[in-house]
Amino acid sequence: MEGSHELFSHSEGVVSTRYEDGNTVVFVADFGANDVAVDVVNDTVIVVTDDDQHEFEVPAGETTAWANNGVVTVEVQL
Repeated sequence: MEGSHELFSHSEGVVSTRYEDGNTVVFVADFGANDVAVDVVNDTVIVVTDDDQHEFEVPAGETTAWANNGVVTVEVQL
């Protein structure tokens, strides 16, 4: 897998890693919060932390997102 670092959300400054492998794109970001919920609506991923909400667009495709210990992983099958 080829990886590159980029800002997950410019306004919040959360740093993420994006990996691409064939028809799959994976985003991983550590929000550093205890309580994190994540949802996908169309091509938008919504991350809700303790007191904040972050939204970002992902490429069109079958998207799966989950959170574990403040780390959000989003996988898009193109």
